[in-house]
This record gives sequence, structure tokens and C-alpha cells, in this order.
Amino acid sequence: MRFYVPEWDDAVDSHYDFEHDELSTLNRQERDLDYIWDIFEPETTPVDGVLISREQVEETNRKAERLAQYGVYDDPVLSIPNWLPTISDCGAWGYKSLPFPPYGNEDMLDFYETLDVTVGVTIDHLVLGSGKDKGRLYLDERAFDGELNKGDIPDPITDVVDVMIEEWPEEWPSYVDEYEPTIRTDPDIEVEPFIAEDFRGDIDTVLSQFAQDSRAVYREHDAEFRYDLTLRNAREMYDLYQRRDYPFRLMVAIQGWNPDSYSKATEEVLGMGYDYLGIGGVAGSPVHDVRGIVKSVGKTIKQFEREHNTRIDSHVFGFAKTEAFETIGRSGMTSFDSASMLRSAWTGGQNYRLDNDERYDAIRVRYPSSRDDLDEAVETSLRGRETLVALRAYDSGDSIRNVLESWYEQAEKVLPATREYLLEHRHDDQYDESLLQDIERAFREDFEYGRELQASFSDNLRSKLVKLLREDTPTAPVPFEEYDELLSTAVDVFEGFPHAKTVLNEPYVVSDYDRVWAIVRDYATWIGDDDLLQEYQDTLRSRPWEKCDCPICREYGVEVCIFRGNDRNRRRGFHNTRRFYDEFEEDLPKILVATQGDAAYSGYETVEDYLRDKHSSFWTQTHDLPVAEIGVLDANGVSEWWEETPSLVSFAPDRMAANVGEQAARYQHLFVHTLDGELDEEAVATARENGCEVHTNSNPRDLRDEILEVCGQNYAASDDFVPHPPEIDTENGLDILVIDQCSGSKEIPDDAPIFGEEETLQFSREDLLARDNVPGIAARDLYTGRQQNHVKSAVRWLLRQGHDVDRYFVSAGFGLVAEDEYLPPYEVTFSSMNVSDIRERSAKLDIQKDLRHLLQKADYDVVFFTLGKDYYTSIDIDEMVQEVRSDRIGVVFNRELVEDQFDNIESIPARTEDAKEHSTIVVGLKGHYMKNFARYIDTVDTLRPETIEELCRRIEEVPPQAEFESE
Repeated sequence: MRFYVPEWDDAVDSHYDFEHDELSTLNRQERDLDYIWDIFEPETTPVDGVLISREQVEETNRKAERLAQYGVYDDPVLSIPNWLPTISDCGAWGYKSLPFPPYGNEDMLDFYETLDVTVGVTIDHLVLGSGKDKGRLYLDERAFDGELNKGDIPDPITDVVDVMIEEWPEEWPSYVDEYEPTIRTDPDIEVEPFIAEDFRGDIDTVLSQFAQDSRAVYREHDAEFRYDLTLRNAREMYDLYQRRDYPFRLMVAIQGWNPDSYSKATEEVLGMGYDYLGIGGVAGSPVHDVRGIVKSVGKTIKQFEREHNTRIDSHVFGFAKTEAFETIGRSGMTSFDSASMLRSAWTGGQNYRLDNDERYDAIRVRYPSSRDDLDEAVETSLRGRETLVALRAYDSGDSIRNVLESWYEQAEKVLPATREYLLEHRHDDQYDESLLQDIERAFREDFEYGRELQASFSDNLRSKLVKLLREDTPTAPVPFEEYDELLSTAVDVFEGFPHAKTVLNEPYVVSDYDRVWAIVRDYATWIGDDDLLQEYQDTLRSRPWEKCDCPICREYGVEVCIFRGNDRNRRRGFHNTRRFYDEFEEDLPKILVATQGDAAYSGYETVEDYLRDKHSSFWTQTHDLPVAEIGVLDANGVSEWWEETPSLVSFAPDRMAANVGEQAARYQHLFVHTLDGELDEEAVATARENGCEVHTNSNPRDLRDEILEVCGQNYAASDDFVPHPPEIDTENGLDILVIDQCSGSKEIPDDAPIFGEEETLQFSREDLLARDNVPGIAARDLYTGRQQNHVKSAVRWLLRQGHDVDRYFVSAGFGLVAEDEYLPPYEVTFSSMNVSDIRERSAKLDIQKDLRHLLQKADYDVVFFTLGKDYYTSIDIDEMVQEVRSDRIGVVFNRELVEDQFDNIESIPARTEDAKEHSTIVVGLKGHYMKNFARYIDTVDTLRPETIEELCRRIEEVPPQAEFESE
């Protein structure tokens, strides 16, 4: 699978001065910029492509003109390397509040050709939900330039209509004539402002009047319109694309509002002839919704591929959550894009990532505000500078006290030297400039302390001095008292420094960590970030930047863990992306699959034509595999299945080794089908030198099995890797795991001590059992709640029938315990805790870690999670069910959202109304279901997820209790 990063001008100054927080040059056009692909070597760049939206291209005229002139690969600023593929779309999120996309189909095709991108995407329109009764009303923002403001629209309208106000384009594309000809007005005609009368009257009358208004569009069924318009654009764009020889590949974007609508759209566009499909509209959606949509689309695509012996590539726009990798991979998606890892570096907490579970807060060292008075700005700058100096010393292992003293001695020289310099040079020719930027550049380059002045005493002070320099001329000199007034303010503030000496002299400050923590804590409290103190402690203690070997952390160290300005924060974003990519590669291995070409290769129009004709067995076994690239190998490297065949075909060993080695450096595995199962030794050696494992096989079916094994256990678990409900043979008995919960009702001797929340955390189970008069009670006997007694009976019955059953309890006192483990009496329950307390206690008890280990090491056919809501929280049930193998069945209760996401998970309703149906109470219903399952399991030969619900909920005239009560 390929990961694309959206291009949003995410660049850093190549030569940024971290010591003084200075840009390399003040003129952005002269600055050398590094994008993520510039910072990493080609083989370690943590992206596989770049997504470029038209909305971003046209954000400024300068950028649009530059890219139109050079294209994305030759652009002197972007300079995207040729080996990175590019996708370009229209940026539907940018015009979601408009009634129509502002582009025409032919216009977009020309745009893609001009940009010279690898893939262009059809025009879609986001399907937006609306809870309003009467649909959606679009209004031109330009019409609110008179007596009426946007907030003046009457409530009777906004209560029943979803009102979307956006500035409309001066000219709509011609296709809008077919839908709303009234809004296709002359761009030279001024938009008439709305007046209050336009919104008065009966709601239906107002809306009908807007139907003929050039400033408004009203639709009762807007979601369906957007859906249909997206499909219409797909059809028209495909026809236009087929008429010309465009140099890019065309991807179709689909929209929808639920899995069925997305699946229906998929069927329609595949019927049009598309071989690359993009799922739009899921960015920002909950992960469970995305799983359902991706799974539905993936199944539809796989069915089409297998029926037509072809291949369809697929892309997920704007989604990259690690917890959904399994679904995205097994559904056969071939690419996705997201900027979330990059953006997370500056949009919230835990903004330094080592992996999905280990994240830290970068320490915020704030710049002064432009609104600050000068004395406030200078103090903020000095306090920040002091903190930065201490952090760098902590990172390098230098004496924090000595480094701070050196900084102070240098800072002491700055203000007197500034005064002396200004007295001597304020009328120099270099300051006879009209632009402040030119004057500031000369000042910071010519004055010895020009950078330190800004770093220690604030940009606010330097900027004010620069403004005076522009006003100050030999013929009209500024009174030097004005300089002195500014410098004196800084001198007065500086008298309170070094501030850090105070906190470093506290008696508890003895280690380097103590020293840096004292300074950071004091600074954070002073600046108003005291709510982050615990997070900062974790960061400083763990020193996470030392655990990362990416080039950013290696070069810049602690600077990456400091939240301060674009050039730190975006570098941290690049680091986060690298760490995310590492997880991505681990969960979804990068696999390249190819067969060796022959002399007939160039005689075919496309690689797919060649594969289907000359290597039909290979194509049949690989065309539907969940990998990024399948193709043909020759001396040019691997050409992908959808490409045209190369005009010149060669099998020269040297060229093949060089090109294969270079291409394989971006992959973990290269699978090659050859007639004799052998590949040129030099090519194999070169690929392996670049970190890619090479596998060869002469049997296409065996090759397929090997590939799926590398993809992961769930891919190879059955004949079909696509998510589907498993079927389990019951003839030889089942291996069953029951994850039960502790109960408030317990069997405890009257004179026994009972331990509470603190003691069960402070002391181990063994320590408590070793105390005098503390009885040890087997977990199965300790818990005597109605559910627990029912489950105990069910387990006994299943064992008698020849099934293997393990039962564990999630205990709020002692974590995950087997039913035969002995526990001391205790009284702790998750039911009395809030969510954060449950999660915190669960982590201390290692509940999730132990349960995950249990599920991974064993091979149970069925896993029952007979838990209540709070106990589901303690194990993070939405994540934990993913540990159940795809060819095994997991059973949960009242978790329909989980069932919708995973084909092997069954959710059984166990609410009050269900309990009444079974003549019991809700507290004991899960146990009652378990007894039903135990009674009826031997009546079925094949177990499916839905079969378990049917057995558990079966109601017959003879109550099942009778058979159990005889035990």
C-alpha cells in the first residue's frame, strides 16, 4: 500500500538558526526550503507520493502561475523528485459550502495535464448530512454586503433549513446552466445585496422565491443531488479522457452516506471502465464508519476483479488511523493519504510521536505577542531564552548552571553594545532603505549582536529599533533619546535576571533532571501552561528524542521536542510522519510483485494485456492481491500492470540489477515469478543490499500463498483474505474462551479482612494472600453474581460435552485472572469509576496487555466477552476484538457498532426488553445466553457468527434451566 501526503506548503527553512530563532533570510523567495522529501534519503522518505489539490495550488496567484509554468516535478520550489508519484484532485473540502463544484470537467483535465501529475481525479461534491426538515439553502456571501448580515437570517428559516453561506465564484462552469441557470450571471454585474424582505413570510413561499434568485440555490434533497452529480462528472470525465491521449492516469472519486450507497456508486463507476477508484468524504469520520465503508467498497471491487479477471486500484482520501490498517489492508485498498500525523505536531497535545501508544508533549516555549507592551515582550523573551538554554544543556549533558551563566554574561553585553553601535552607525548608507525588511537584514548581518538582541530581548525590541533606523536620516535625525527609551526598558527588565538562579538554589535540586525540571516548571507556571506540568515531566524524564533514529531527531535533538514556531513544529511533524510510516510498514508490509518479461513484452499495448495473455496463471493468482504494485520485470525495473509497455525492452543483467535495486529500496519484499524459480543473482543481491527481501517461485499459487503469509495471519487464515464471516466446524469440539467480569456479590468468610482500591494496587495478590487470616478463594468461587453463576454452569456443561473452555475474569482489584487462580477478599469495582479512572486503573493492572497476550498466544475458536459497559472500557473492547483472528469468532453484547465493522464479531443485544423476552433480569442475561449456547451448540455442525446469536437467544417451551439445575 502507498501513503500519500497532501501538499499544503509544509516546508521548513533549510538553514534555520535554532540558537537565535532566526530565519536564514528574511525574504521568503530567497530562502532554501525543505519539504519532507528533501529531508530524508529516497529509501527512507516516509511518503510514497504527494496529493496536490487545486484549491491549494490556486491559494496564491504566484504559486498557481509558477506550477502552471514548471509543473510539479520541475517547479524550483516544490521540486518533487521524479520517483514520487503525484495525485491531483479538485479539493472538494474547499468548496463543500458551494451549491456546485466551481470547475468543469474539461477544465480539470487540462489542469492535470498542465501540472504534469501522475494521476488526476474526477470532480466530486461532498455528500453532507443535514438534520433539517426542508433540506439545504445556499446563499452567496457577496449579497450580505448591505443592510443585512449573515446572522440576521430569521430563526424560522435556519430551524428547518441547513443554510450554507459562502462567497460564490464570479463565473460558474457552463454545466450549471442545466441545473440552476439563474445563477449563471454576467461576472461584470454587481451582486445585489439581500434585504430583510427577502426572508420574510411563509417558509415555503420564501424558499420558492429563492428558486429564481441569482443569489440563492435551494434543494430539498441535497445529499442525493451531490451523489448523482459526482457520478455524472465521473461519466462525462471518462468520456472526455478517452477522446484524448492524456499523459496521466484518471482516478474516479465516489461519494456516499453509508456503506450501501458507496458500494452502489462503486458498481456504477466500475461499469463505466475505471481502474482506479478513490473513496471521498470520509476524512474526519469516526473510525467505525470508515471501516464499514471501506469494507463494503473493497468487497464490491474484489467481486468485480474476480468476475472480470482484472485489477482495480483503490485510494482512501484523508484517512490514516493505525487502528483501521487491518480493515484497509484486507479490503484491498492500494493507497491512502493524510496530513494528520504532520498536523498533530502543532494542533494539540501529545504532539511528539514514537508510536501510536507512546506519545509526548513538546515543551511550549512561547514567543512574545505583538500586542505585548515592550517590557512584557522583553521579559517573555528572556524567560523563554533562559528555558531554551537550559533545555539544550540538558540534552547535551553540559552543566545547566554553567551554560546559563555563559548565556547571561553574553546577554549582559548586548544592550550596551547595541547603544554604541546605533550611535556610530545609525546613519550608514545601508540603512537608507524604504523597506523595513532590507534595514533589518542589514542590521542583523552588520551588528555583532544583531541576532542575540532578537533572541534574548525580543523581536519586538529589534523591530522598534529598525523602524527608528528607517525614520532616522542625516538630514532629519531622530532624537537619540528615542533609542535610549527603548533600550532602557530592556535594561530595567534585564536587572531581574538570571532568574533561574533562584530555582536552581532550592535544596531538592541535585540532578540534571532536577535542574531542568525546576526551570521548565517555573517557566510553564509563569507563562500559564501549568496544566501541562505532568506531561512535561514525562517528556523530560523519558528524553524521547534520544529513542528516535530519524535524521531530524539525530540532528536537532531536544529542539524537536520544543513547541515553538514553524521550523521546529513542522520538523516535528516530519518526524511524526516518519514514525507513523514505520508502524504503517509493520502492519501493512510494502510488497512488490512481478513476473519476468520476455521478448514478446513490447508487442502488447499495456502491461495488463501482456500479463493476461502470456502469464495468465500468474495474473489469475495475483491480480486481486492486497499489494501496492504488480507488474512485469525487465532491465527497466518493474512496470506496473496499468502502464503501457516500454517501447524498448531489455534484459541486460547489469541494468536490471541497478534498476531493481533502486526500486526495491522502497519495499520490504519483492516477489518474483520465474519459470525456473530463479532470478539473476546480481539483481537479488542488489535488492537485498537495499533492505528488500527477495522471494522467487515458479508456481503462481504457491507465490500467492507466500505473499498472503507475509501480509499477515488474517490474510492467510482462509482461502479469501477479504473480510467475511467465518465458518467453524463443531464436529471435533470447540476451543472456547470466556472473558467474564468480577461481581459485587462475593463469597467471603465473615471474619476475613477485605482489601480496597489502594491496597490492591500497592501490594501484589501474593503479598496479600501471605498475610495472617487472609483466605485464598478461587476466582470461580469468589464471584457469586447471577451472571457469574450462570456462566459457571454453562462452562461445566460445555466441558461435559467435550469442548475445551478457558474462563478468565477482568477484576478491578487484580487485573486479568484465570478462574482457578486464588484471590484474597477485596471490594473494588469499575462500575463506581468514571472513564478516565477506569482507564488509569486498567493500565496500572496491565489488563489490556495481559488480555492481548492471552488472545495472541492461543487459538480459540470462539471468544465470549461477557462484560458490562465499564468493563468493556477497561479492556478497550473496540480495539481488543481485533485480536480475535479473522477466521475465529468473537462475541460481544450491546456493541452493534463493533459488529458492523468486523465480519467475525457478533454483537448480541442484552438489554431490559431482551431480558423480559427470556423471563429474567438484565443483570443475569449474558449468563442466561451462555447457558443457552451450552445447551444448543451440539445441534449445529457449522458455527457462524449469526448462529451464535440464534443459539443464545433461542426460546423454547422447556426452559434450559432444568437441565443445568440437575447438576
